[in-house]
Amino acid sequence: MSSANKGLSVSLPKTLESMKSVDPDVRLMALIDLSKDLTRLTATSPATNAQTRRPGVDSYSDDYTETALTDMVLKLVNDTNAEVKNTTVTCLALMARKTKTERLTKIVDELLAGVSDKEEEKRGICTLALKQVISEMPVDMYSAGALVNKVVTNILGTVGQPDVNAQHASELLQILADIYTRFPFLIAHNSHLASSSLDSLIHVLSSARPSVRKRAIPALVALVAATPTSFDKLREAIVSGLQVGGETSRVWTTAVAGLAKGSAVAKVGGLIVEHDLIGLALKQTEDLDDSDAVEASLVALEILVLRCPTEMSPYIGALTSKALELVRYDPNYVELDDDDDVDMDDDNDDDEDDDDDFAEDGYSDDEDVSWKIRRAAAKLIASLIGTRIDLLVDFYKTIALTLISRISEREESVRLEVLNALETLLRQTATARNADLYAGGRNKRKRSEGMDEDAPEDSAISQLSAIRAQLVKALLKQVATKSLTTRPQVFNLLRQITEALGGGLDSEADAVSTAALATLKSSDSTTPALTIAVLSFLAAFFMQHPAKAYASHLNDLTDAVVGSAHDKLQRVNFEAFAAASAIAQSIRPIERGALTPMNPSLEPPVQTILSITIEVLSNTSVDATVREKALVTLGDLLVHEGDVLTTSYESALPIISTRLASENTAATAVQVIGRIAESDTCTGTEFNKWLLDIVPEVLNALRRTKRAGKVAEFTCLQDILARLGTTLPADEVQGIVRDLASLVDYPPALSILGLILANQPASRSTIDDTILPQVLELLSGLSINLASIEPIAAFFSAYVEGDIDSATRLVPLLVSNVGKLAKQGAIPDATSGGTSAYTATASCIGAIVGKSQRNLAGVVAAFQKTIRSAKATDSDVYLALLSIGEIGRTTDLSSVSGLFEKVLELFGHKSEEVRSAVAFAAGNMAVASSDRILPVLVQELSNAKDGPTRVLLLHALKEVILHTSGSKLEVLADKLWAPLFADQEALGDDLGDDGIRNVKAACIGKLTTAAPGKFLPQLQALLKSKPRDKAIVAASVRYAFIDPSSANDDVLAPLIGDFLSLLKDDNVIVRRLSLASLSAAIQNKPHLVIDRLASLQPLLYAETEIKPELQRQVQMGPFKVTEDDGLENRKAAYETMYILLGTALGKLDIATFTDRVVAAINEKVNEIRVIGLMLLLRLAQLAPSTVTVRLDDLTPAFKEIVKDIEVKDDTVRHDLERKEEMQRSALRTAVPLYKMSTATQAPAFHAFVAGLLQADKWKEYRDYEA
Repeated sequence: MSSANKGLSVSLPKTLESMKSVDPDVRLMALIDLSKDLTRLTATSPATNAQTRRPGVDSYSDDYTETALTDMVLKLVNDTNAEVKNTTVTCLALMARKTKTERLTKIVDELLAGVSDKEEEKRGICTLALKQVISEMPVDMYSAGALVNKVVTNILGTVGQPDVNAQHASELLQILADIYTRFPFLIAHNSHLASSSLDSLIHVLSSARPSVRKRAIPALVALVAATPTSFDKLREAIVSGLQVGGETSRVWTTAVAGLAKGSAVAKVGGLIVEHDLIGLALKQTEDLDDSDAVEASLVALEILVLRCPTEMSPYIGALTSKALELVRYDPNYVELDDDDDVDMDDDNDDDEDDDDDFAEDGYSDDEDVSWKIRRAAAKLIASLIGTRIDLLVDFYKTIALTLISRISEREESVRLEVLNALETLLRQTATARNADLYAGGRNKRKRSEGMDEDAPEDSAISQLSAIRAQLVKALLKQVATKSLTTRPQVFNLLRQITEALGGGLDSEADAVSTAALATLKSSDSTTPALTIAVLSFLAAFFMQHPAKAYASHLNDLTDAVVGSAHDKLQRVNFEAFAAASAIAQSIRPIERGALTPMNPSLEPPVQTILSITIEVLSNTSVDATVREKALVTLGDLLVHEGDVLTTSYESALPIISTRLASENTAATAVQVIGRIAESDTCTGTEFNKWLLDIVPEVLNALRRTKRAGKVAEFTCLQDILARLGTTLPADEVQGIVRDLASLVDYPPALSILGLILANQPASRSTIDDTILPQVLELLSGLSINLASIEPIAAFFSAYVEGDIDSATRLVPLLVSNVGKLAKQGAIPDATSGGTSAYTATASCIGAIVGKSQRNLAGVVAAFQKTIRSAKATDSDVYLALLSIGEIGRTTDLSSVSGLFEKVLELFGHKSEEVRSAVAFAAGNMAVASSDRILPVLVQELSNAKDGPTRVLLLHALKEVILHTSGSKLEVLADKLWAPLFADQEALGDDLGDDGIRNVKAACIGKLTTAAPGKFLPQLQALLKSKPRDKAIVAASVRYAFIDPSSANDDVLAPLIGDFLSLLKDDNVIVRRLSLASLSAAIQNKPHLVIDRLASLQPLLYAETEIKPELQRQVQMGPFKVTEDDGLENRKAAYETMYILLGTALGKLDIATFTDRVVAAINEKVNEIRVIGLMLLLRLAQLAPSTVTVRLDDLTPAFKEIVKDIEVKDDTVRHDLERKEEMQRSALRTAVPLYKMSTATQAPAFHAFVAGLLQADKWKEYRDYEA
């Protein structure tokens, strides 16, 4: 045997001899051994290599061996044994992966000959083998073009024959679809092949048998995707085919739907606009005797609604009317009442029950296929609702009652689609309600009514409230059915009604309680989905309604819920404890921070829940995650009903301690303990003793946890210490202080220490010994966390409050502590940690002096001496100025002789850092001395000649404006306004420095909010000025939008349109600043913007587009780099879009919005891609129908993002890290989308994500939840 085939483990002569054996088992085993070898040898080289394959290169064996094996395997295609033939197909496919061109050509030729054979069995096996070979042969093989041309030409000739076998033709058309999908570049570069393919497929679609036509559609879609220009030729065939009527129209309608699903969706949209495509499709729905044609038309319309929402907008009314007509079409079932008149009269219940009996008896008519029409119509209705949230109110008026009347549909598949449409309606309503609450500032739920009393009559909530009774009654009738798919969906809908209305089922509480109770009693281990749906509904129902609404059923419901807690299925346990927690909270809710009185009659359910909770927590055989849920329920019981459970403290509290000691449940236990300690319900000596005992365990959990920030543990400890107050023993305090010594770099630890100082004065000595050195070390750190500055200052404030004169010791200590950072008196630069330590120290000194006013003079005198001293180093002067500013912000220092004058002198200091500290000090001194120091500062600004000094004075003025209270600022506004615009003329057409403009904008914006009636018109007048002024206006008005007060809204509302018109400005910077203003307005004052979104959206979306005129090539060494001046605008626009999703979904042009999200993910800039991924996931959560149909379109972009970077010699680690983070961002979006869609909805996307999750590299995302 040649050395070239040393990879083959089988002996060639023996293998060939075995394949010739008369025993089929021997032949089969020889083929199986060969297939194992081929699998191993071809797996190392993927079918799609990076380089083009050449003849004689990259094969699995030598020429002789390949030839012999190929010939023998091809002979066995005609074997009489089925298993042998099937294994032969496998071997041929594996050979195609990695064989020389001449052998692959021979394989294809032999199979093509077999495909044309008259014998059906041979034809079938050769067709199957050809399909497998096509799916495995390399796409970049040298001879791929010739082979593809040969196969396609042969197949087209076969399927075009009038007498071709239908099944055979269907299989060949499937091979064609595979070829067009796998080799699009070859098809696109062979115009003759593409043209003949299109002509043949059009012929098949117009004349072949129905089953063959159906198979031709995927091939046509794949061909158009490979050769987009072919659609122009196809356009005429589509229009004429739809006009023919009958079977041909049905097929072409299905073809249009298939094309709309693929990359030709834009061209299909153009077809809708240019031709009466929708009219032709609707015409097909008129012949109700042809149910297949009607169904095909409705399915196509559904796809067009999802894929071409913009083009379909003019037809929404007609589509809605037709769908409503057909969803009621049931010629074999006579309805006595109008569908839209949902009878609420109880006298008609008997008749309705008769209808149910009719359905339950299993009514069947094998010839009745009208259900297909009704099902397709229901799906069309769901697509309309899911894509047009802006028409939600209209849908309630036109669609809702009809859907309610169809809940009793006798055909289950139709009924489920009706329920799905209702679910979409309710989900959209909940989304709209949340947006309305946010936009209107109404964020308090009305518990008793379950809805907003002031909801507008034309709102979706009001419309849902109006039909609530009919809907609930119709749903409850279905609870009695035997369908295991309908009943869970009924309770899901009841839950969504509750969530959408924020309650609202008070009137129906008795009926829904009875239904839920009966269902739980009848469900068992064979119906977990039903049990879960009922429990999930009950949890929402209890949370959104007061206990009095269902008090008569509470005991029975509690028993049923508790019984489910014993279920063997974990998910059922989870939902049972969630419902139990909801009962505990509903029985005695916390309203405005206070508990309502406890009704004694409601105590038995509480005891029942407590018993099962303790039982589960005590049982070590129960899964840890289930015990976690039980622990949360126990916490809810103690928080809400702790005062009536005092006799159970002895059994309940130690269990919580045990759970805290376990690493598996410690995180949950910490949160539960914190909530219990914060609540006032648990009291008494036993409880306080338990809190004391639990403190060491909480500290252990604090040390043990690896979670960032340790927030839950710190919060728990603080709640415990606040509850214990002064009763905490001194030895315990000392232990806590010592434990916190190593954690002072966490801001919450400092807050806890401040609490200890306030409640335990005796702890001061321990804090001096263990904490103070740690805090000083933290302050002198090279890069102190800015989030720690405020807690450190608060710590020193609490420290001095207990010993006022300690300020005389602490201030010099702080000064000397930070002084050691300076090298030879120089202020540390960024490479040495920067100036954050000085800023933090000055803040602490300000806090200390604020609590020790009697020591103020001495401290200020010391700092004044420093800034006057010629021997003082820059770092000493820098700290002194910052400290003077911190002190001067709250204390008037104008009476300190010569202090302000000396500060002003230092504007000419040689050090830039010192000059910035001068601005800080001068500005803050003016805050507390607006009558004496501020006028001098304003005059200095007016007289400033040089630019640098003016900039510093602007920063000083910013300190004044930002730290002055609103009422006081309104008085000073006139004096401060003019100096801010004094240098605008000097700028000419130049927009000026971004930093200076931002300072001015902050000042102007704050002044505007103080006196909007005076200054907003002045800003409006500048809109017609030069770009420099418009830039200032765009940046300044943002602060008016950020202002949380609504007092100025009436003044701002009439002008907001003018200010946001800057989005149309020619200057890119002005537009970027205006985008920031729009973002602020949407986030903080959406009610002012929401009615203007129709005109603002096009401007916003325009800023997301890549503008070539803003791009330029820059030479950087040997490389040319593209600089994009529009990048910041695109980022700002996409960020604004993200905010819009949460505030104004119902007002958005969802189709265009989605297009821009897709464009973001397809960008090459990672910053834009990340925002696009966030937008896509959020949009999918709010409008799933819109996103699901686009997932396959996005699959190539996801593949590009996830693809590993090619490591080269010049690849740096940062590039690899950045790529990996981008990959993780993609996974964090793709996995939730994968879970909220199905493989039928997005096959390519599902196949891609499933493949990713199988890889070990991404296994951590298999259970990822967004």
